[in-house]
Amino acid sequence: MTMTRIDGESYFEYAKRLSLAVQSGLISYDDWSEYLIGERFYSTETLRRCFQFFIRYLNELENDEISNISDDAVVRSIQNAKQELITERKKLQTVNLEYNANLRSEARAEMFNEQVIEAIRNLKPIQFTKKLYKEPVLEATAVLCIADAHNGVEINMPSLFREVVNVYSPEILKARLNSLANQVIKDKERFIDYDKLIVFDLGDAIQGMLRLSDLSKLKTGVLQSAIDYAEMISQWLNFLSNELEVPIEYVCLGGNHCECRFLEKGRNWEEENLGLVIQHVINLRLQNNPNITVDPYSEFGFKTVQGVNILAIHGDDAKNDFDEISYWENYHNISIDILIMGHVHHGEQKTVGYGLTGDKEVIKVPSLVGVDSFSKKCRKLARAGAKFMLFEDGSKTWEKTIILN
Repeated sequence: MTMTRIDGESYFEYAKRLSLAVQSGLISYDDWSEYLIGERFYSTETLRRCFQFFIRYLNELENDEISNISDDAVVRSIQNAKQELITERKKLQTVNLEYNANLRSEARAEMFNEQVIEAIRNLKPIQFTKKLYKEPVLEATAVLCIADAHNGVEINMPSLFREVVNVYSPEILKARLNSLANQVIKDKERFIDYDKLIVFDLGDAIQGMLRLSDLSKLKTGVLQSAIDYAEMISQWLNFLSNELEVPIEYVCLGGNHCECRFLEKGRNWEEENLGLVIQHVINLRLQNNPNITVDPYSEFGFKTVQGVNILAIHGDDAKNDFDEISYWENYHNISIDILIMGHVHHGEQKTVGYGLTGDKEVIKVPSLVGVDSFSKKCRKLARAGAKFMLFEDGSKTWEKTIILN
């Protein structure tokens, strides 16, 4: 909107338009004086007082005279000027709303970061072994897959006769991880041997805030659940490292429940994932343990294990498993022998084709959370568990589904 005098505009119309612009916040008192009389010879405060008098004068004049103006062109000109100012005022209000919304988002992000830093600082140091394991020969590699811990949620699911279907809490998650570690250690002591362990954590580590209803299920806040899970996994990996005495590589994925959703319509920021925070905390906590490698956070995990190409993803609701593995092969331009995923809260394994090292397989890993409202909705009443596999000489030679109570 121009503030210079328009051709054919009377001085009265021009003064009225400028005064309305001051009221709308489009120009200052100093600008008003410059436009109106070509100079500013009063202080800003004096101009403000002059303006207050002038605007009241114009209003009184308009109220008294506008109904008596016979010139239709003048009336239309005044009405158009008013409409133009109203439009400009609405634009300014819209800009201010967007600006304030961005400020609120930035403030939440800063507070979020401060809480992460404070939570990390409050953690006690982990005691590490001083022993550095020798470089592995890699004659055999074990792969352990966990998924869908949903830390922070509390579940108590009874049957028709009040029998317990599943009880779950952060404390039970910790107990299941300890049980899993003990079974992995016993298997190595009894009948399998390997030079290295790869742990795929397939995502949905926390319950998160995928929906508003999720918040009512949480025992702790979303951020605290992420920090607690990271600490739980750090201690768990350190324990496995000391007991197995082999190098461990940890791969952390995110998952849909770990997405940062700030409860604003249309603002979910799928690329912002608390899996990144979890991975970062674990990496910090284990940085002094030379026997554990924490891979950079990614949406995917890809490893060639004893010549077998394994792609790990969180998973989705795709119905055709063959199309699923073909899609990711085309997406990444790679050959996949085994596609590992979580998300569906039950274990399932299917051969979907013929690969270079054996059958192409899709392996769906059981969840750590067990039966919950999601698995019930999907009609998949699967026990909590994990997947454990051994790879030797270009193929998968052993596998086991570990059930966790």
